[in-house]
Amino acid sequence: MSVDPNKSCLNCPSLLPADDAHFFRKSIGAPVCARYGKPIGRASSSEVEKQNIARQFASTCPSYGDPKPGAPDWEAAKFTVMLPDPQVVGVTPTSSEMVSSCAGCKHFVREHVVAQELGWTTALCAAKGKLLLANRYTLEARHCEVKDFGNVRDTTLGLTFLPEYEDNFVGVADPVRAMRRNLENFVDPRDYVTDREVDPKDEHKIRAWRQVEDPITGNSIFLPIYRRDFFPPDTQALIPTTGDDTHPEDYVDHGQYVFKAGVLWTELDETPALWGQAGTGKTEFFRHMAWLMQVPFHRFSIKGSTEVDELEGKMTYTEGVGTHFKYGRFAKAWQSACVMVVDEYNVGQPDVQQFLRPCIDNSKQLVIDANEGEHLDRDLDCYLGMAMNPAWDVLNVGANLISDADANRLMHYYVELPPEEIEKQILRKRCEHDGWELPDDKLETIMKVATDIRALATDQTLMITWGIRPQLKVARALRWFDWFSAYKMAVADFMEPQQRELLMSVVKTHVEGPAT
Repeated sequence: MSVDPNKSCLNCPSLLPADDAHFFRKSIGAPVCARYGKPIGRASSSEVEKQNIARQFASTCPSYGDPKPGAPDWEAAKFTVMLPDPQVVGVTPTSSEMVSSCAGCKHFVREHVVAQELGWTTALCAAKGKLLLANRYTLEARHCEVKDFGNVRDTTLGLTFLPEYEDNFVGVADPVRAMRRNLENFVDPRDYVTDREVDPKDEHKIRAWRQVEDPITGNSIFLPIYRRDFFPPDTQALIPTTGDDTHPEDYVDHGQYVFKAGVLWTELDETPALWGQAGTGKTEFFRHMAWLMQVPFHRFSIKGSTEVDELEGKMTYTEGVGTHFKYGRFAKAWQSACVMVVDEYNVGQPDVQQFLRPCIDNSKQLVIDANEGEHLDRDLDCYLGMAMNPAWDVLNVGANLISDADANRLMHYYVELPPEEIEKQILRKRCEHDGWELPDDKLETIMKVATDIRALATDQTLMITWGIRPQLKVARALRWFDWFSAYKMAVADFMEPQQRELLMSVVKTHVEGPAT
């Protein structure tokens, strides 16, 4: 489904104007959706930003064009504007029985504070990131699982807005149209005809330039495509290639991530940090970038047990050479032309994070303490990125909050699931590589099951995430197994019995046969 530029909350009958104090018995100081309680911007939002937000929300709204709901339907309005406070997620309240109203909870931010700092004329729950209507304080508190007695918060600082409420929000272009255009105009990077002349001084390493345009702003950058023979023969094997086992050509850039990373690498000399749930393609994006640029790809998967010397290197003895310093994988890659991604930086030990930190600040130097404090400058053609699961989600066991120092050094963007049509294309293509065509009826069923599972995961009824990865596992398994075996092997048989039964009951609602 393409994004219709004329489809906007601003022309939907469910829109409430900013001064409407009747429907919710309270004005929030901004236009708001009567059905879902989504504010269309905030005090600092320009008219253009409000229009972009309205188009964004309308593009995926299942009730667009419907009239305003009546009671009790409007009570489902969420008013969510921020991510949950990561300091609260997973923390057991100590004095919940003493809280009969949100106003007595330590996560409560008073109305005048929210109005002054954010522009909405409501209170705010910092734990859940949602606006609170004054006539619902008692109702909200009644069944709240995070309420905790204490002094209320005196500021909203430190909380993270949803992307739509950040300044300069521009929304998304039409990723489906872009996907179709890319499929129709597919050219292997090894055969790509340059979009601008290659400077003679760079011809020894750069074969061509690829122009990448941002459809939202019209800005464009040029990504280098490297000569394969610029790299030693043993290194060439690390260059992602069309048709190899990982199929880097199949990645669909549904969020203009190529343009964003290209700007950060080639124009701003910054390090991109991709955030998102497991299985949304964060690591595969960086592999795709290495494929586009035709450079070696290095992935560094950080674990709680990862030691600094694995990345840095250590003194060693070699017969005939004697005692010498042998660089670790990261140090060697840092000194070469490549794309390198650090996976799960936020699960590493503090000394690992401290070792990597100089690589992401302005100096872009790697300090090798084990080799008398040697400073290694990054190769001019080395491109570093990071991919992390957010620590605020309790499902990401072992993920820690990164320090403010690290957050300030990185440039961040959140990787969402792709639109449905793109997700279908991803599943089809992967099955084609297995040598079979995924039938349309099976594909539609997979998507319906995913919709239900994701809804249960969102409200934490199911304690899992359901990104592209489990979808691929199910789709590929269906060539050989029945529906229930496919879902059990994909994830259900790892879950505790009640959760497994719930997931399989979702499958059973869409598939005929016993869920044994």
